[in-house]
Amino acid sequence: MQNNYQINIHNYGTFFQPTGYAKLNRSLILEMLKQGANVRYTPCVNEREPISLDPTEVSLLKSLSHRSLQENHLVFYNFIPSYLKKDRNHFSIGLTMFECNRIPNDWAHACNQMDEIWVPSLFNYHSFIHSGVLPHKLRVMPLGVNADIYRPGLSPLTINGKRSFSFLIMSSSGWDARKGYDVLLQAFVEEFREEEDVSLIIKIRASSQDEIRQQQERVNQFVHQIAGRKKDSIIFLSTTDDWSEERLAQLYNSVNCYVLPTRGEGWSMTVMEAMATALPVITTNWSAHLDFINHTNGYLIDVKGYQKLNSELSWAEPNKDHLRSLMRHVYMNQNEAVYKGQLARDAVLNNYTWSKSAERMMDRFREISIES
Repeated sequence: MQNNYQINIHNYGTFFQPTGYAKLNRSLILEMLKQGANVRYTPCVNEREPISLDPTEVSLLKSLSHRSLQENHLVFYNFIPSYLKKDRNHFSIGLTMFECNRIPNDWAHACNQMDEIWVPSLFNYHSFIHSGVLPHKLRVMPLGVNADIYRPGLSPLTINGKRSFSFLIMSSSGWDARKGYDVLLQAFVEEFREEEDVSLIIKIRASSQDEIRQQQERVNQFVHQIAGRKKDSIIFLSTTDDWSEERLAQLYNSVNCYVLPTRGEGWSMTVMEAMATALPVITTNWSAHLDFINHTNGYLIDVKGYQKLNSELSWAEPNKDHLRSLMRHVYMNQNEAVYKGQLARDAVLNNYTWSKSAERMMDRFREISIES
């Protein structure tokens, strides 16, 4: 009887922004619908018309704004804590995360107003408690990936100038200091000679053609400061359009190794996508992604210290010299790297698909509904 009980959810968040929150909310809600939930959706912010999503999925997601709910429905926020709002008449849950050692003080207050706070990782569980979020309100609910889309064996993209071995870094946002582009550029330029058959591909987004030019100029200036000249081995891909997940999966299939010398992650969607694609991954040995990547199924960059952002918040500073040695090691030991990539995909398939993630959350929704 418990499994046949229909869960009614009023979901608040975002579906169509080019952000990690939108992708995870979209993915979870679509999966919950498959698992029998009745969902109504209210956006937390104004959203533009999506470009790269499946039209059938878009139509379904838009229709959720008009769904009727039973009176005993649950409230489920999937957004940053400053938008969380406890519904006095309904059990209210916030799924959220942060990439620093703590969360801002006003966020902790917002979290404590909710009935439960779900975070995707142990890193967030401890950082939220350290920030004053009440421990009994917290639950770890890991996120996932679509391993049917992000998989090995897809046709690679044609990338002009790409060499026989390529590293990739990618972000759905613009030039974000948190992602460690500066550390990666310096490590790559210092470690690999221009005549070596190795390239670095940087894929990010921009809001305009002018921003793309500014991003490109920033890369060129940074590389010139280090190397004294332009490097054709560095390929910069920035677009104003949203890439479909299928095209992003092809991009992962176009390279040999994913690198993210991040200073902090609330989950790290791109690391999980790369792992699902069976790519070897080099990333920083700190923050949320350590729940699913380790020394066995990936390559972890040493942390040389911590950078304070203000009096309360800090994040990690990845060791550039260790990153250099790991990139060289992967390049020189490609069979080992391929094997680690296979282990990485196995870890994702066993524990971190959207189906498994939604199933865990649906089980908790049922418990709450029965307890209520």
